[in-house]
Amino acid sequence: MRKVFGRRTLVLLLAGFVLGVLIGAFGPAVPATSTGSIHPAIAPAPPVDATPLVSLAAPAAIPVPSAQAVPGLTLSISDNPRAVCAYGGTDCAVGNGVSRVTMTAEASPNGIEAWPAVQVAFVVETTAYDGVYDPSAGDPGNDVCAQGGGAVCDESNGVPFFVAHAQQIAGAIQAANPHSQVSFAMVDYFATLDNFDDGDGLEYHVDIPSFVPASDFGSAVAGSFQANVLDGGYIYSDSDLSDNILHSSVITALYGTIIGSGLDWSPNTHHVIVWMGSTVPRDPSFTINYYPSSSDYANYCQNCMSPGCEPSYNFGAVQSPECEGWVRSNNGNVSDSIAGLARTAPECTDSIGKVCTVDVIDLYNGVTNPYSKQWVAGRTNGGPNSVLSWKDSTDILLAGCAMAAATGGTWNGPNYFSCPDGQTGQLQEVPIGSPYTPNTNNPTLLAAFRGIGFGPIETTLVANGTHQPMFQFAPYGAVQIAPASLGGPNFTSSCALGNGVLWAGPTHCVAEPVQANYTGFSGSGASGVYSTYGWNWSSNASTNQMYIGDIWSVSFNVIVNGPPFATVPVDACLGYSCAVAGSQPVGGLYSWAAYLPITNVTSVVESFPVAVLTVEVTPVGPPPIALPPPPPIVPPPIPIAIPPALPVISPIGIAAQVGVANVALQAATAGFLGAGFIRVTQRNRPISMAVAAMSGKNKNAVSMFEAGRQQSSGSGIGRFE
Repeated sequence: MRKVFGRRTLVLLLAGFVLGVLIGAFGPAVPATSTGSIHPAIAPAPPVDATPLVSLAAPAAIPVPSAQAVPGLTLSISDNPRAVCAYGGTDCAVGNGVSRVTMTAEASPNGIEAWPAVQVAFVVETTAYDGVYDPSAGDPGNDVCAQGGGAVCDESNGVPFFVAHAQQIAGAIQAANPHSQVSFAMVDYFATLDNFDDGDGLEYHVDIPSFVPASDFGSAVAGSFQANVLDGGYIYSDSDLSDNILHSSVITALYGTIIGSGLDWSPNTHHVIVWMGSTVPRDPSFTINYYPSSSDYANYCQNCMSPGCEPSYNFGAVQSPECEGWVRSNNGNVSDSIAGLARTAPECTDSIGKVCTVDVIDLYNGVTNPYSKQWVAGRTNGGPNSVLSWKDSTDILLAGCAMAAATGGTWNGPNYFSCPDGQTGQLQEVPIGSPYTPNTNNPTLLAAFRGIGFGPIETTLVANGTHQPMFQFAPYGAVQIAPASLGGPNFTSSCALGNGVLWAGPTHCVAEPVQANYTGFSGSGASGVYSTYGWNWSSNASTNQMYIGDIWSVSFNVIVNGPPFATVPVDACLGYSCAVAGSQPVGGLYSWAAYLPITNVTSVVESFPVAVLTVEVTPVGPPPIALPPPPPIVPPPIPIAIPPALPVISPIGIAAQVGVANVALQAATAGFLGAGFIRVTQRNRPISMAVAAMSGKNKNAVSMFEAGRQQSSGSGIGRFE
């Protein structure tokens, strides 16, 4: 009968759905529900004596390396003085015919975390819980999930995912490291051939011997590993619980990979190994107890410890030592461990990084999940979430952490676990579904592959020499290296390391250039022999490399041996500023720095900027006599016409009342105008008749002429004496 939900029920359902989403997004990162696992909502806490290194913190997002600018060289060029006489003469205005040119190249002060070329060898484990369990083998052990003919409890889909997405994995690694050229090879293994194994499988098997680019890796995996080892599907034939599940021949597999048994490691690349699995090595520091597991062999013992010694293995030309260690030697020889071998094997010391980096991915499955039903209930201290389940799963994960830390690699694993060095697992549990048609979707595992590291940056290489000189000077137009008659070029060079120490020696920083002569046209269009001059950081090809902070400089003398007599470019160069200054390549040649950058993919040819010189021509004949400067121009005074004095027809008495305006009006007007324009007209004050006329109005105001007159005869204008 159809069930009809009421409004209240619907609201509760929606609320429960939202709560479930929030718990899934932000809740504790404990193992997710899958076949044979305990539901995290009701899972008990870890036992009190479980390792404190387990972290239940929610995983952070895996950082994806971002693209950065590739370090290179900063180029500059200058000249001093910046003006010369033509033809190397000294009798022009500047008095000098030679200029000294200085070219400088400075390596980037900061590098990027990228290797120029990287070879990555995948070492893939194929034990039952890694995703290759064969239900048809008929030996499910004590795994309660496999009793019905299906997958084992919490079987990872790690191997099926790797096979189905090999192309995507390689592409993701290459995309996450855009400044490195990455190529890939592959090895697989699982057998131990000891008292916890029935003799199936291989301890070391090379699937892809030659390192191939990312674009070819997917087809290479399908054509070799999937076709030959997995019989065209995803199941490893006869892989069941009568085979090793908690420990493996990982030491032998890594030993053969490091020494390059069947692999073509190249010395001009950095070597990285990515191990994916879920077991411990046969090493006394990482023995593990099979008793709580679903292994067939757990039925016959109560103290089922895995072996603590890796048997010697014959790789043909090389045989591994007995009891090779994991991260430390068991016999006192520091090289007799996988971590030691990663630092001392020729295949590692000859790599660019001088070490082999091992990245570890511990799969989230029934043996790394302490809550899994793979751990048999009812056994003393055993069962899901028991003391022994936590002890075994923790020891497996700690072994992976130790190898990554010892070689400078990265670690990733179940999202409930953190390594002692702080690396936190990001993997979520993904059910495999049917072993025959497995679920191959695993986003967190893809992110783990994308986030692998290439190890610590042992080199700070910025520029590597190529088949041609690293630095070249190409003169432009009439600019030439100074001849011996004018003191010669006097080449000097300086090479300073990043720490400021000068780099010198027989092959270091050679000042004398390599001269190359070409028949053709110079920058001015004149035909003849055109020369360029080249230098290297070192004349020894193996040390012709500039590292972070290195500075190269060379100086030499030049002259200008012809027109134009103007401001001209010193060097042939490329770029907008060069074109503005009138410079361009000459026959395809210009002043450059040619080098292979840290990416080691494509060589760089970078133009120096332009330097300019002002060229003055030698004067013809004696120089002109310098004339004194002309006197300053003073505008002439405005002429003021002063009319002659009016004749006096008849004397005017003092008593006569005559207005000033009626007496000598023209003279008064001229006086006012003169006072406004030039003061010199006031020197002859008696010429103003208005003053004399006003003397009759004011007895006390007399002129200097009348002063003497009044003393003798009294009133009157008197005479001009």
